[in-house]
Amino acid sequence: MASGPLTQPGEPQTGRRLRQPSGLRLIDDVARSIEDAILAGQMRPGERLIETRLCDELGVSRTTLREALLTLQRRGLVRSEPRRGTFVTRLSREDSLDLCKTRALLEAYAVSAGYERLTVEDFEAMQALVDEMQQCEMPKDVPQLIQLDHAFHDQVMHAVDSPGIYELWASLNGQMSALILSSMDHHHAGTIDVAMFHQVLLDALRSGSAGIARDAVVAHYIGSGEGDRRSLHEIARAIESIAHPSIA
Repeated sequence: MASGPLTQPGEPQTGRRLRQPSGLRLIDDVARSIEDAILAGQMRPGERLIETRLCDELGVSRTTLREALLTLQRRGLVRSEPRRGTFVTRLSREDSLDLCKTRALLEAYAVSAGYERLTVEDFEAMQALVDEMQQCEMPKDVPQLIQLDHAFHDQVMHAVDSPGIYELWASLNGQMSALILSSMDHHHAGTIDVAMFHQVLLDALRSGSAGIARDAVVAHYIGSGEGDRRSLHEIARAIESIAHPSIA
């Protein structure tokens, strides 16, 4: 089995980056292996994925690989361009803002329409996830940090009573993974920053007010105004001011 780099001539030589598939249905396991490499930053946004080299490294057929890449494309982690190939997704600033608005809309609706469905157990589960975020180490635990973020917001969506809305929300998880990676790089955020960012949202969700919870969710995703590009600390401060107007 070949073990050479997956980059084209002239690209950085990074060596083997993919674990060998095992355990799951082969297509799913190959997709998971590539997803892990993307979330770990071993495959960068915009990088072209060379099928022959991926097949050699993973020891799978091109048919299996292409099915796995289609799975990742549906999740939003890779994109296919006719006559050019398959690339790790790179979100533009416009795409990032649109994605944040979409998630903010869906989660804000969930807490507005079903806030009473969020239980003490939901809040305790979210607190446990935030506590676990604080224990992550950069950069090796970035995939885990992203999984914890997904799990946190999944708890928020416990408030929704529509399978269709939840399915639409969940379909964006792959793109959210790409967004989180770029956001952490943009804000130079560490695990403490990410945990704090979610802690202040959780505190607002615990406020007992559906309106405060809704506004805090929107601030969490897009700040206090359209196109907000402030630091995580400043956005967290905006969320706190929603929950506690006296500190604004």
